[in-house]
Amino acid sequence: MAISNDGRQFLSNILKLADAPEVSTRSGGMKTTNVVSYPLFLGWGRWGGCELNASDNNKAFLFLPYLQSGQMPLTKYNGSSSMETPLDMVMSEIPTPYNCKVTVTPSLNVSKLVVGDFDHFILAMKPAAFGSGANPTADWDAYLKAIGSTPNDVYKEYFALFNITKTPWAKVKVNP
Repeated sequence: MAISNDGRQFLSNILKLADAPEVSTRSGGMKTTNVVSYPLFLGWGRWGGCELNASDNNKAFLFLPYLQSGQMPLTKYNGSSSMETPLDMVMSEIPTPYNCKVTVTPSLNVSKLVVGDFDHFILAMKPAAFGSGANPTADWDAYLKAIGSTPNDVYKEYFALFNITKTPWAKVKVNP
């Protein structure tokens, strides 16, 4: 079956639309490339409510007790664990501490969640940074994909999708 030049050009244009632009920068002698995907993270944390930002995006405030600061070693200068940093936030008696601000997926209904309750969730997170100059501050671009009071309610759909996806991939797997 032969494809005409017009057909080849049409397919080439479609593939160009699907290809993500590869942005390459140099930082500290290391070449980096943006990745256009968001890995999923399953976890639990304290719901801190949400608010609309200037762009009318619903932003949720989560307090993740196990969230490690990327710029801090695993052991603090005094020998204690740096995993206690969230505990330091609680000890400071902030009424609603949070260490993670994420965009709520528009199809997700968060109206029945109670501020202060601990919930299970799925986050799609992509490392990012903000700031100016040579010392940007580490941050992330994150989306709240699912949230609920029990792990079974939240993770059930995720694992079902995983199994649905795994089956066709197992059929096309090449065995050496």
